[in-house]
Amino acid sequence: MSPERPRFLVLTPAADGADGLSELSRQVVRALASREDADDTATVEVWALDGAAPVSNHFAPAAIFRSARGQRTTMVTWAFTRTFTSLHGLTVVVMHAHLAPLAVVLALSGARTAVVLVGVEVWHKLRARERYAIERADCLVAISNHTARRFRAANPDVRVKSISVCHPGIRPAPQPRHSAFEQGFALIVGRLWREERYKGHDSLIDVWPAVRERVPHAKLIVVGDGDDRTRLEARVAASGLGAAIQFTGRIGDDALADLYRGCDFFVMPSTGEGFGLAYLEAMRAGRPCIALHGAADEIIDNGASGLLVEAGQTARLIDAIVRLFTDADLRGRLGSAAAARVAREFTEQHFAVRFRAALGLAASAAPDPAPPIRAGVGQCALNRHSGG
Repeated sequence: MSPERPRFLVLTPAADGADGLSELSRQVVRALASREDADDTATVEVWALDGAAPVSNHFAPAAIFRSARGQRTTMVTWAFTRTFTSLHGLTVVVMHAHLAPLAVVLALSGARTAVVLVGVEVWHKLRARERYAIERADCLVAISNHTARRFRAANPDVRVKSISVCHPGIRPAPQPRHSAFEQGFALIVGRLWREERYKGHDSLIDVWPAVRERVPHAKLIVVGDGDDRTRLEARVAASGLGAAIQFTGRIGDDALADLYRGCDFFVMPSTGEGFGLAYLEAMRAGRPCIALHGAADEIIDNGASGLLVEAGQTARLIDAIVRLFTDADLRGRLGSAAAARVAREFTEQHFAVRFRAALGLAASAAPDPAPPIRAGVGQCALNRHSGG
């Protein structure tokens, strides 16, 4: 008798966005759907709180997708309806702590549950229902040691035995085209939302006059859109930086890849990154990054593949920006090392192996992956409900 085909249910806020959580959700779905034997494919279902299904080349083709169109009660109804049947053999993967209580409902019928700790959503004291769900999860997976530490510091009384740390990866870049921008600029990529001001756009606007005093031609390209864009553009105009700082809005993958290849370096002095996929995108293109100490320490080797500074050290941030604008040899060395590190440790195939191992699943095919980095002890106990 052949073994039962593995079944997974991924709960996510959205899977079709340009934000890091949507991309991570897509990576998780592809990792769960990947198998050594194409005839032994897994069944993967996705429940998204909002949004549409991602385009096929960004998603696992066989994945089943449902959107609640922003209605949390719809997802609750789906969960309770599903409990009328046995869910033994189903693994529920939760991509945001706010959705974790739904996993508790599904666990009542035998589902195994894994909660992914991503970033700022778990860096504060959790609500009672979220705490309850996380304490009862079979597996906790953080996308960085930084997030795991911040979660534990904010919730010291949450009873958690172990957290597996699984760094995300990145897919191959689109084929190069011709960039509409002249060579020689710095780049920042991120959503421009009021609740995400931690990305560092304001910090860059603050320091850019001092950068221009030392590098008169210094330009900054800002990619992204959101409800804070108007305020940021007004700040740039009021500072007389309209010719130095340009906003593109949201752009396509191909155009973004061109900007990564065309920039001198990537700079995002963010204080709130749970990991930082944008750093990997720049490094994949052979461009060094400037970032703040934190999760970026797990991606960037300071002085070897990029430059890291402490939050609040404005003078050192300015020095780092000026240094990369003016030292082409340094940019080249750091950029080459950055691209090599992505190829060695941060491809999506590496992530798939790490993530499946964290969940105690068989490995999917991948070329010589780096071993998973762990926080805590042992594999996640995904067999808690196996006794019925």
